[in-house]
Amino acid sequence: MIRSTTRFANPLVYGVVATIIVLFVGGLAASHLTVRDGNAVSSMVEKVAVTEDRYAPAPQPKLEMNVPHGERVASQGSTSSAPSSSALAPLIARTAKVSLYVGNVDRTAAMLASIARRNDGDVFSSDISNGDGSTAEPNGTMEVRVPAQRFDAAMNAIARAGTVRERSTSAEDLTGDITDSDARLRNLRSTEADIRRIMARSGSVSQVMDAEMQLSQVREQIETLESDLKDMRTRVAYATIDIDLQAETASAPVSPTAASQIASAWHAALAALGGFTVGIIAFVLWVAVFVPYLLAAALVVWLLVRKLRPAFH
Repeated sequence: MIRSTTRFANPLVYGVVATIIVLFVGGLAASHLTVRDGNAVSSMVEKVAVTEDRYAPAPQPKLEMNVPHGERVASQGSTSSAPSSSALAPLIARTAKVSLYVGNVDRTAAMLASIARRNDGDVFSSDISNGDGSTAEPNGTMEVRVPAQRFDAAMNAIARAGTVRERSTSAEDLTGDITDSDARLRNLRSTEADIRRIMARSGSVSQVMDAEMQLSQVREQIETLESDLKDMRTRVAYATIDIDLQAETASAPVSPTAASQIASAWHAALAALGGFTVGIIAFVLWVAVFVPYLLAAALVVWLLVRKLRPAFH
Protein backbone atom coordinates (compact mmCIF):
# COMPACT_ATOMS: atom_id res chain seq x y z
CA MET A 1 0.00 0.00 0.00
CA ILE A 2 2.80 2.23 0.86
CA ARG A 3 4.61 1.29 -2.32
CA SER A 4 1.60 2.24 -4.43
CA THR A 5 1.36 5.66 -2.86
CA THR A 6 4.98 6.35 -3.56
CA ARG A 7 4.46 5.33 -7.17
CA PHE A 8 1.68 7.85 -7.63
CA ALA A 9 3.43 10.61 -5.68
CA ASN A 10 6.55 10.71 -7.76
CA PRO A 11 4.77 11.76 -11.00
CA LEU A 12 2.92 14.47 -9.06
CA VAL A 13 6.15 15.88 -7.75
CA TYR A 14 7.68 15.73 -11.18
CA GLY A 15 4.69 17.62 -12.63
CA VAL A 16 4.88 20.34 -10.03
CA VAL A 17 8.60 20.77 -10.58
CA ALA A 18 8.14 20.82 -14.34
CA THR A 19 5.37 23.44 -14.00
CA ILE A 20 7.60 25.63 -11.85
CA ILE A 21 10.46 25.29 -14.34
CA VAL A 22 8.14 26.15 -17.26
CA LEU A 23 6.75 29.18 -15.46
CA PHE A 24 10.27 30.35 -14.54
CA VAL A 25 11.54 29.92 -18.08
CA GLY A 26 8.42 31.69 -19.43
CA GLY A 27 8.94 34.58 -17.05
CA LEU A 28 12.55 34.97 -18.14
CA ALA A 29 11.53 34.88 -21.79
CA ALA A 30 8.77 37.45 -21.23
CA SER A 31 11.11 39.83 -19.44
CA HIS A 32 13.69 39.44 -22.23
CA LEU A 33 11.07 40.21 -24.87
CA THR A 34 9.87 43.24 -22.91
CA VAL A 35 13.38 44.66 -22.64
CA ARG A 36 14.05 44.00 -26.33
CA ASP A 37 10.77 45.64 -27.39
CA GLY A 38 11.53 48.63 -25.17
CA ASN A 39 14.96 49.00 -26.72
CA ALA A 40 13.48 48.76 -30.19
CA VAL A 41 10.94 51.48 -29.41
CA SER A 42 13.64 53.69 -27.95
CA SER A 43 15.80 53.13 -30.99
CA MET A 44 12.88 54.01 -33.28
CA VAL A 45 12.15 57.20 -31.32
CA GLU A 46 15.77 58.24 -31.58
CA LYS A 47 15.74 57.56 -35.33
CA VAL A 48 12.60 59.65 -35.74
CA ALA A 49 14.11 62.49 -33.71
CA VAL A 50 17.28 62.38 -35.76
CA THR A 51 15.23 62.37 -38.96
CA GLU A 52 13.15 65.34 -37.81
CA ASP A 53 16.28 67.24 -36.82
CA ARG A 54 17.87 66.43 -40.16
CA TYR A 55 14.93 67.64 -42.26
CA ALA A 56 13.72 70.43 -40.01
CA PRO A 57 14.38 73.90 -41.50
CA ALA A 58 17.48 75.56 -40.15
CA PRO A 59 16.93 78.38 -37.67
CA GLN A 60 16.76 81.72 -39.44
CA PRO A 61 19.16 84.42 -38.35
CA LYS A 62 17.53 87.49 -36.92
CA LEU A 63 17.13 90.19 -39.56
CA GLU A 64 18.31 93.49 -38.16
CA MET A 65 17.26 95.99 -40.79
CA ASN A 66 17.65 99.68 -39.99
CA VAL A 67 19.64 98.90 -36.82
CA PRO A 68 22.47 101.36 -36.19
CA HIS A 69 25.85 99.82 -36.82
CA GLY A 70 27.04 100.42 -33.26
CA GLU A 71 24.07 98.53 -31.77
CA ARG A 72 24.49 95.64 -34.22
CA VAL A 73 28.17 95.23 -33.32
CA ALA A 74 27.37 95.35 -29.61
CA SER A 75 24.63 92.72 -29.93
CA GLN A 76 26.95 90.34 -31.84
CA GLY A 77 29.79 90.78 -29.38
CA SER A 78 32.15 91.83 -32.15
CA THR A 79 35.35 93.59 -31.23
CA SER A 80 35.43 95.61 -34.46
CA SER A 81 33.90 99.08 -34.52
CA ALA A 82 33.47 101.84 -37.09
CA PRO A 83 36.23 104.44 -37.06
CA SER A 84 35.27 107.51 -35.09
CA SER A 85 34.78 110.76 -36.95
CA SER A 86 37.42 112.40 -34.78
CA ALA A 87 40.04 110.06 -36.29
CA LEU A 88 39.08 111.06 -39.84
CA ALA A 89 40.12 114.13 -41.79
CA PRO A 90 37.19 116.57 -42.02
CA LEU A 91 35.15 116.19 -45.17
CA ILE A 92 34.18 119.72 -46.24
CA ALA A 93 31.89 120.71 -49.11
CA ARG A 94 32.75 124.21 -50.34
CA THR A 95 30.63 126.54 -52.44
CA ALA A 96 31.04 130.14 -53.61
CA LYS A 97 29.16 132.92 -55.40
CA VAL A 98 30.85 135.67 -57.41
CA SER A 99 29.24 138.64 -59.19
CA LEU A 100 31.36 140.49 -61.75
CA TYR A 101 31.13 143.63 -63.87
CA VAL A 102 32.77 142.81 -67.20
CA GLY A 103 33.44 144.62 -70.43
CA ASN A 104 32.19 141.87 -72.73
CA VAL A 105 30.04 139.03 -71.42
CA ASP A 106 30.83 136.59 -74.25
CA ARG A 107 34.60 136.94 -73.98
CA THR A 108 34.50 136.75 -70.20
CA ALA A 109 32.39 133.57 -70.28
CA ALA A 110 34.95 131.94 -72.59
CA MET A 111 37.75 133.08 -70.28
CA LEU A 112 35.99 131.61 -67.23
CA ALA A 113 35.51 128.29 -69.01
CA SER A 114 39.24 128.25 -69.77
CA ILE A 115 40.02 129.03 -66.11
CA ALA A 116 37.85 126.11 -64.96
CA ARG A 117 39.59 123.65 -67.32
CA ARG A 118 43.06 124.88 -66.37
CA ASN A 119 42.18 124.04 -62.77
CA ASP A 120 41.04 120.49 -63.72
CA GLY A 121 37.37 121.48 -63.53
CA ASP A 122 34.61 122.18 -66.01
CA VAL A 123 31.55 124.33 -66.75
CA PHE A 124 28.35 122.58 -65.64
CA SER A 125 25.90 125.24 -66.81
CA SER A 126 26.04 128.49 -68.75
CA ASP A 127 23.30 130.98 -69.65
CA ILE A 128 24.35 134.06 -71.62
CA SER A 129 21.63 136.63 -72.43
CA ASN A 130 22.32 139.28 -75.11
CA GLY A 131 26.01 138.75 -74.69
CA ASP A 132 26.84 140.18 -78.12
CA GLY A 133 26.14 143.74 -76.96
CA SER A 134 23.29 144.29 -79.41
CA THR A 135 21.00 145.38 -76.55
CA ALA A 136 21.51 147.59 -73.54
CA GLU A 137 21.67 144.87 -70.88
CA PRO A 138 23.91 141.89 -71.72
CA ASN A 139 24.36 139.47 -68.78
CA GLY A 140 24.99 135.84 -68.00
CA THR A 141 25.26 133.17 -65.31
CA MET A 142 27.64 130.22 -65.07
CA GLU A 143 28.24 127.30 -62.73
CA VAL A 144 31.73 125.79 -62.64
CA ARG A 145 33.15 122.97 -60.54
CA VAL A 146 36.79 122.51 -59.69
CA PRO A 147 38.64 120.04 -57.43
CA ALA A 148 38.58 121.11 -53.79
CA GLN A 149 42.35 121.56 -53.68
CA ARG A 150 42.13 124.01 -56.61
CA PHE A 151 39.29 126.07 -55.11
CA ASP A 152 41.35 129.06 -53.92
CA ALA A 153 43.37 129.30 -57.13
CA ALA A 154 40.21 129.18 -59.25
CA MET A 155 38.49 131.83 -57.12
CA ASN A 156 41.44 134.23 -57.48
CA ALA A 157 41.57 133.71 -61.26
CA ILE A 158 37.81 134.28 -61.59
CA ALA A 159 38.00 137.49 -59.55
CA ARG A 160 40.64 138.85 -61.94
CA ALA A 161 38.32 138.31 -64.93
CA GLY A 162 36.33 141.47 -64.12
CA THR A 163 35.37 143.92 -61.39
CA VAL A 164 34.07 142.08 -58.32
CA ARG A 165 30.65 143.34 -57.32
CA GLU A 166 29.91 140.64 -54.74
CA ARG A 167 31.82 137.60 -53.48
CA SER A 168 30.85 135.01 -50.87
CA THR A 169 32.01 131.53 -49.85
CA SER A 170 30.49 128.86 -47.61
CA ALA A 171 31.54 125.45 -46.28
CA GLU A 172 29.57 122.50 -44.95
CA ASP A 173 31.08 119.74 -42.82
CA LEU A 174 29.82 116.38 -44.13
CA THR A 175 32.12 114.18 -42.01
CA GLY A 176 29.39 112.98 -39.65
CA ASP A 177 26.84 112.40 -42.42
CA ILE A 178 29.26 110.37 -44.54
CA THR A 179 30.49 108.31 -41.56
CA ASP A 180 26.94 107.50 -40.42
CA SER A 181 25.86 106.64 -43.96
CA ASP A 182 28.87 104.34 -44.38
CA ALA A 183 27.99 102.51 -41.15
CA ARG A 184 24.35 102.13 -42.16
CA LEU A 185 25.40 100.88 -45.58
CA ARG A 186 27.66 98.20 -44.05
CA ASN A 187 24.83 97.14 -41.77
CA LEU A 188 22.36 96.88 -44.65
CA ARG A 189 24.80 94.88 -46.77
CA SER A 190 25.31 92.46 -43.87
CA THR A 191 21.53 92.13 -43.56
CA GLU A 192 21.31 91.50 -47.30
CA ALA A 193 23.85 88.67 -46.99
CA ASP A 194 21.82 87.14 -44.12
CA ILE A 195 18.65 87.20 -46.20
CA ARG A 196 20.39 85.61 -49.17
CA ARG A 197 21.65 82.79 -46.93
CA ILE A 198 18.09 82.23 -45.73
CA MET A 199 16.82 82.10 -49.32
CA ALA A 200 19.53 79.53 -50.22
CA ARG A 201 18.14 77.06 -47.65
CA SER A 202 15.06 74.93 -48.04
CA GLY A 203 11.90 76.41 -46.61
CA SER A 204 8.23 76.95 -47.19
CA VAL A 205 6.86 79.18 -49.94
CA SER A 206 5.71 81.79 -47.42
CA GLN A 207 9.20 81.95 -45.88
CA VAL A 208 10.82 82.41 -49.29
CA MET A 209 8.34 85.13 -50.27
CA ASP A 210 8.85 86.94 -46.97
CA ALA A 211 12.63 86.79 -47.44
CA GLU A 212 12.28 88.14 -50.99
CA MET A 213 10.14 91.04 -49.79
CA GLN A 214 12.66 91.93 -47.07
CA LEU A 215 15.50 91.63 -49.58
CA SER A 216 13.71 94.08 -51.90
CA GLN A 217 13.31 96.60 -49.07
CA VAL A 218 16.96 96.26 -48.06
CA ARG A 219 18.14 96.67 -51.67
CA GLU A 220 16.07 99.84 -52.02
CA GLN A 221 17.63 101.31 -48.88
CA ILE A 222 21.11 100.30 -50.05
CA GLU A 223 20.65 101.98 -53.44
CA THR A 224 19.34 105.17 -51.80
CA LEU A 225 22.28 105.29 -49.39
CA GLU A 226 24.77 104.63 -52.19
CA SER A 227 23.29 107.52 -54.20
CA ASP A 228 23.41 109.87 -51.20
CA LEU A 229 27.00 108.89 -50.41
CA LYS A 230 28.04 109.42 -54.02
CA ASP A 231 26.47 112.89 -54.03
CA MET A 232 28.11 113.88 -50.72
CA ARG A 233 31.53 112.61 -51.77
CA THR A 234 31.21 114.49 -55.08
CA ARG A 235 30.41 117.70 -53.18
CA VAL A 236 33.48 117.16 -51.02
CA ALA A 237 35.77 116.34 -53.95
CA TYR A 238 34.57 119.21 -56.18
CA ALA A 239 33.80 122.77 -55.11
CA THR A 240 30.96 124.60 -56.85
CA ILE A 241 31.29 128.26 -57.92
CA ASP A 242 28.25 130.21 -59.17
CA ILE A 243 29.20 133.23 -61.30
CA ASP A 244 26.98 136.17 -62.27
CA LEU A 245 28.17 138.35 -65.16
CA GLN A 246 26.93 141.85 -65.90
CA ALA A 247 28.16 144.27 -68.54
CA GLU A 248 29.66 147.47 -67.17
CA THR A 249 27.81 149.65 -69.71
CA ALA A 250 24.50 148.34 -68.43
CA SER A 251 25.41 148.67 -64.78
CA ALA A 252 27.66 151.70 -64.29
CA PRO A 253 25.88 155.08 -63.88
CA VAL A 254 26.47 157.59 -66.76
CA SER A 255 26.76 161.37 -66.06
CA PRO A 256 24.63 163.44 -68.49
CA THR A 257 26.48 165.87 -70.81
CA ALA A 258 25.45 169.50 -71.59
CA ALA A 259 24.19 168.52 -75.04
CA SER A 260 22.07 165.75 -73.61
CA GLN A 261 20.65 168.15 -71.01
CA ILE A 262 19.74 170.74 -73.72
CA ALA A 263 18.18 168.02 -75.84
CA SER A 264 16.18 166.83 -72.86
CA ALA A 265 14.96 170.42 -72.14
CA TRP A 266 13.97 170.92 -75.80
CA HIS A 267 12.01 167.67 -75.80
CA ALA A 268 10.35 168.67 -72.54
CA ALA A 269 9.35 172.08 -73.96
CA LEU A 270 7.91 170.49 -77.08
CA ALA A 271 5.97 168.08 -74.93
CA ALA A 272 4.62 170.97 -72.81
CA LEU A 273 3.65 172.94 -75.92
CA GLY A 274 1.83 169.98 -77.30
CA GLY A 275 -0.02 169.53 -74.04
CA PHE A 276 -1.02 173.23 -73.91
CA THR A 277 -2.28 173.11 -77.51
CA VAL A 278 -4.32 170.02 -76.81
CA GLY A 279 -5.82 171.74 -73.76
CA ILE A 280 -6.95 174.78 -75.77
CA ILE A 281 -8.51 172.63 -78.47
CA ALA A 282 -10.33 170.63 -75.83
CA PHE A 283 -11.69 173.84 -74.23
CA VAL A 284 -12.98 175.10 -77.59
CA LEU A 285 -14.73 171.81 -78.22
CA TRP A 286 -16.38 171.91 -74.83
CA VAL A 287 -17.65 175.45 -75.48
CA ALA A 288 -18.93 174.46 -78.92
CA VAL A 289 -20.86 171.57 -77.43
CA PHE A 290 -22.46 173.62 -74.66
CA VAL A 291 -23.22 176.87 -76.70
CA PRO A 292 -26.93 176.02 -77.33
CA TYR A 293 -27.51 175.52 -73.62
CA LEU A 294 -25.69 178.77 -72.83
CA LEU A 295 -27.78 180.68 -75.40
CA ALA A 296 -31.03 179.24 -74.02
CA ALA A 297 -30.04 180.22 -70.48
CA ALA A 298 -29.09 183.77 -71.63
CA LEU A 299 -32.47 184.14 -73.41
CA VAL A 300 -34.41 183.12 -70.29
CA VAL A 301 -32.46 185.60 -68.17
CA TRP A 302 -33.07 188.43 -70.70
CA LEU A 303 -36.83 187.77 -70.78
CA LEU A 304 -37.06 187.78 -67.00
CA VAL A 305 -35.13 191.01 -66.74
CA ARG A 306 -37.26 192.68 -69.42
CA LYS A 307 -40.50 191.62 -67.73
CA LEU A 308 -39.49 192.72 -64.25
CA ARG A 309 -37.89 196.04 -65.23
CA PRO A 310 -41.28 198.14 -65.35
CA ALA A 311 -42.15 196.94 -61.87
CA PHE A 312 -39.02 198.53 -60.43
CA HIS A 313 -39.74 201.82 -62.22
